[in-house]
Amino acid sequence: MCTNIGATGLAASPGGGTWIGGVSDDPYDIRTTVVVRRPEEGFAWIGTHLAPLEAGASDQEYSDSVSGAPTRALNEAGLGFTWTLALEKPENRAPPGALKPHDLWHTVMTRCGTVDEALDLVGELPRDFAGAAMLADRGGALALVEIGRKRVRVSDRLRPASGGTAVNVNCWVSMQEEEGAPLNSLDNPSVPNQSRYLRAKELLGRTEGSIDLRTMAALLSDHAHKERFAGENPWIPGHGYSICNHGSLHGERFETGTPAWGSVSAEIIDPLNGIFWYAYGWPCGSSPEYGDQMLQERSWGHFVGFPLAGMPAGSYTSPTGELTHLALSRWDRLERMPEAEPGGSGGRHP
Repeated sequence: MCTNIGATGLAASPGGGTWIGGVSDDPYDIRTTVVVRRPEEGFAWIGTHLAPLEAGASDQEYSDSVSGAPTRALNEAGLGFTWTLALEKPENRAPPGALKPHDLWHTVMTRCGTVDEALDLVGELPRDFAGAAMLADRGGALALVEIGRKRVRVSDRLRPASGGTAVNVNCWVSMQEEEGAPLNSLDNPSVPNQSRYLRAKELLGRTEGSIDLRTMAALLSDHAHKERFAGENPWIPGHGYSICNHGSLHGERFETGTPAWGSVSAEIIDPLNGIFWYAYGWPCGSSPEYGDQMLQERSWGHFVGFPLAGMPAGSYTSPTGELTHLALSRWDRLERMPEAEPGGSGGRHP
């Protein structure tokens, strides 16, 4: 349940470049960790693994459908992806042998080096999920693709020469009328898709031509519509309306039966330089306001860059936001960036 943004070519900065990224919105007891995988065959990749903190997750059906690795990633050929769940018509059934999201994306990451190769493969693989994905490669190509159990449609392609920006939220655009669930349409102001989509479009329009790493971090830390009560969300009560999602039901503690949802991490992918940027918790670094915003006091408030080249396979962060021994042993190889604006109450070192 995420917001994804991207930019390439002259839209990214005067010198060009390519960026994709997003916030990972989940119940606060389902968390991401940074991992590197080096399979015996195919490309190595760095990305996030999504999993509940313990058995008996708050939303077991959701956890079963999306947990695994990768949930977003960058491979050694320079292909990166991020995606967000969509809701399709219930009569659209998965074919036999269909893949869960992390299985499909693992196949793409190990076998594909370009956006075009990835789009071809996604269309061929059987799928047991619905989502809106963003793909980018080292050559500067960027594509939006709507993925369902029944069909796949490329909704936009951006090239570095012409450039452009892109946004995904938890619905389709080109396939929505024919294949999407009406509740999640961008036309429905009660569901957070509209507020997050329009706000991301507005911010990208203001910054087009100067979008760099710092700008991406600032966009993912935006709090417009944060004041709306997340309990009003008819799709997922507890999931908020802002890009940097501070969802809460104003509870004194996190309840697995009625969970609050929010941004448990944020990621920015730099295909050109082969760096996967990651921030645990809210990228803004704010402190929790309510007791049901579990573990958000551990939010880093800044991004750390993990370059894939030379990184051994293994886990680089823990589910509760610490850097692992593997990461600390390579601390001098990790990238840092200044705290993004607008910020929250200040960043915290992992």
